[in-house]
Amino acid sequence: MLWLTTLFPPTDFTLIAVILGMPLLGAFVNGIWGKRLGKPAVRLMALVAVGASFFACVLAFAALHAQVDAREHAHVKLTWTLFEWMHTTGVRESNVPIEMKFSIDALSGVMMLIVTGVGFLIHLYATSYMEKDPGFARFFAYMNLFIFSMLVLILGDNLPILFVGWEGVGLCSYLLIGFWYEHMPNAQAGKKAFIANRIGDFGLLCAMFLIAHYTGALDWTGIANGAANLVGGPEGQQIHVWPIGGGQYTGILSFLQPKAPMMITGATAVGLALLLGATGKSAQIPLYVWLPDAMAGPTPVSALIHAATMVTAGIYLVCRLSFVFVMSPFVMMLIACIGAATALFAATIALVQNDIKKVLAYSTVSQLGFMFLGVGVGAFTAGFFHVFTHAFFKACLFLGAGSVIHAMHARIHDNDKSQDIRNMGGLRKYMPTTYWTFAAATAAIIGLPMTSGFFSKDEILFKAFTNEAKVPEVVLAALKAQTKAKMGSTVNAKELEEMANAAAFHAPHWLGTALYVVGVLAATMTAFYMCRMFFLTFWGDFRGWTIGRPSIVAKRDATKKDADGAFHAQSAAHDPEHHTDDDAEHHDAHHEEDLTAPGYAPQESPWQMTVPLIVLAAFSVLAGVLNPGFHIMPQAPMEHWLEPVFKNASEMGVRAKEGAEHMEYALALGGVGAFLVGTALAYWMYVAQKGEPARKLAAAQPGLYKLLYDKWRIDELYDATVVAAVDSLAETSAAFDKFFIDGIIAKLSALIVSAAGTILRAFQNGVVHVYAAMMVVGLAAIGWFYVAPHPDATVTEGEGGDYTIAAGPGMGYAYRWDADGNGQMDTTDFGTQDHVKVHLEPGKSQVVGLEVKNAFGLSRTRQFTVSRAANAAPVGETVGQN
Repeated sequence: MLWLTTLFPPTDFTLIAVILGMPLLGAFVNGIWGKRLGKPAVRLMALVAVGASFFACVLAFAALHAQVDAREHAHVKLTWTLFEWMHTTGVRESNVPIEMKFSIDALSGVMMLIVTGVGFLIHLYATSYMEKDPGFARFFAYMNLFIFSMLVLILGDNLPILFVGWEGVGLCSYLLIGFWYEHMPNAQAGKKAFIANRIGDFGLLCAMFLIAHYTGALDWTGIANGAANLVGGPEGQQIHVWPIGGGQYTGILSFLQPKAPMMITGATAVGLALLLGATGKSAQIPLYVWLPDAMAGPTPVSALIHAATMVTAGIYLVCRLSFVFVMSPFVMMLIACIGAATALFAATIALVQNDIKKVLAYSTVSQLGFMFLGVGVGAFTAGFFHVFTHAFFKACLFLGAGSVIHAMHARIHDNDKSQDIRNMGGLRKYMPTTYWTFAAATAAIIGLPMTSGFFSKDEILFKAFTNEAKVPEVVLAALKAQTKAKMGSTVNAKELEEMANAAAFHAPHWLGTALYVVGVLAATMTAFYMCRMFFLTFWGDFRGWTIGRPSIVAKRDATKKDADGAFHAQSAAHDPEHHTDDDAEHHDAHHEEDLTAPGYAPQESPWQMTVPLIVLAAFSVLAGVLNPGFHIMPQAPMEHWLEPVFKNASEMGVRAKEGAEHMEYALALGGVGAFLVGTALAYWMYVAQKGEPARKLAAAQPGLYKLLYDKWRIDELYDATVVAAVDSLAETSAAFDKFFIDGIIAKLSALIVSAAGTILRAFQNGVVHVYAAMMVVGLAAIGWFYVAPHPDATVTEGEGGDYTIAAGPGMGYAYRWDADGNGQMDTTDFGTQDHVKVHLEPGKSQVVGLEVKNAFGLSRTRQFTVSRAANAAPVGETVGQN
């Protein structure tokens, strides 16, 4: 690969421009000229754009690998800088440059291969799946833009560039989830995803401001170099959480004042803000609600979002800034707990869902929980490896589900019924390729030993039990400095160490066991609901024959013997899940078709759809070889490759329990047991017993079944609380705008202006003598102003409490003063004295009266109050000098 490094120097690796530019070019061409070019050209442009980007990624990865080998496995980056974007201010008013810079290292190198490789297969699949959709060109413009945005996110060398891609994938998800916007639920799902992600994005923005303030940098290298500032110094970079800003509550709010202020370090504040952003993008509790609704878009969109792009962004962010997260053991514990809770919670919902895409959607939420669990316990390689394996088997599952839906549309033209697994069954006979690839991906996700999912999930469970978050030395040093500053020299080194350890946060000792147990329970549920979906979809008899009006079921029974032959004898082009006008009518009106008479049988999908399934199925089974556990290899390739990226974070904030190296085989029994129990239970319930135990269980516990089927009614809870509160605020604001802003300010102002205009129009009537009268009145007013006396004066402060009050001049003015403020003028006659002086002691004031008479004999009186400040310097001293 020497020619690559010669052609593209590591510090000016312009091949990144090809990686980024090709998807953007595809989006531009298809978005502007797609309809004119026609579907074949759109298809070619979309595939070439992503395919060329993938090929460039392979070359870039090879160049990176060569550089890593040449530098003896150091942390190597290939960089490309376009220009300097802007400047901001960091710690101690330092200048923080923000460059339009991209880089490839071990972490982003693997991510870009996932995005472009899996993305290309999804694009190839979609060329057939969306072939009959009228928005074909628009769809591929959005898909290419999605790939471009995700590449910007992972290749950006600083947080602002990452944020550009972060917002880009959010926009593309909105466009693609609501792609069939004519149907209102689809448009609402797009808006839901957009709004939920904006909540998380607020956290990421806050984190950027805090990082720039504390570390004085926003690029990855600069943040790593300045990360110690997040906890360093005698003050420990403490942030007041309560009271807000460190103030005091008095009066009626005094009950809010805590006995001791609640404070956190800068590392914890940054970690919490970053975690909010990650939970939004990667659909964790409480912001997971958008991801299940993302299935409203076409199935290739679901595969792209759930497997290769958007939902992995949160995990990538945690991995990229792992050296920041480990500085706060509390945040690490919170990440692990959120991940474990999400994995279990989403799995309970998937147990009873009947829509094939909904089952997979909640499966994604659950698997993302496993990834969060892994990175939360400091197993960054294990968590990221699950991102890697999940990309293959979840893409295969979603595309397989799309193949099933594609086939079901040949029989059922209702979009809801064609996705209901209760209307399927027996499809392995009609769709063998889809069946075997779906089986391979299912085996991986449920943890069949030796598949990719088994290795990645088992490693997470193992690390959850054996890993412990330790307090980094830099945090202990900061705590020691704080303690010493408080205690002085009276405390010795040993006591200082003990007090610093006591002040640091430590996770409960039982947390690892609890996380492991929750993970095993979630894995058991995963095996059950995935096998349930698999058996109901592919095994048994095809139930699509019996969907229809009850009145004509008997007619179907009479011709059942000839039905299979009739179905096999017929062939037709399969309608995908696209929404034409006729389709929308069927969907919206729930038009009942006669689905009991012989019709088109489900058929295998075209090669453009089956080839991606085969490739993804192969990786689903075999990709585990890149990071197998159980010491199968002397050193796992993935762990070895990512070691330079996570080395500092792991050494700084993670340690293994004593004897952990001997626990791997014993702890693997939990993962294997989860696979066996979940699979066996699903087989017994839905194959051996034909689903009868499930029906009896649902009848015995209708409340619980309905609660799970309704997704724990979290959406309803949000509607009743958050959404209702926002709606109430909006209604209140609208009412305030209507009655106060519009009704009083705007309309009253308009009324006053209108009234004034009406009055003025009475004078602006074109009659000369009226205008002359107005001139006379105006001249009289001006004359009166000059004729009347104006007793104005200025007060000048002298030294030692002396003040001079000087009257203003005027035509023929004469003056009388009341300098002592007794209410009586000091003289009976007016004179020419135009000023008086008074002396005041500190804190005293005096009223001085002035009467003015002008040349016309008119007089007017006015009083002035002269005051001296209480803290004024005594006589003989000069203010501001010692």
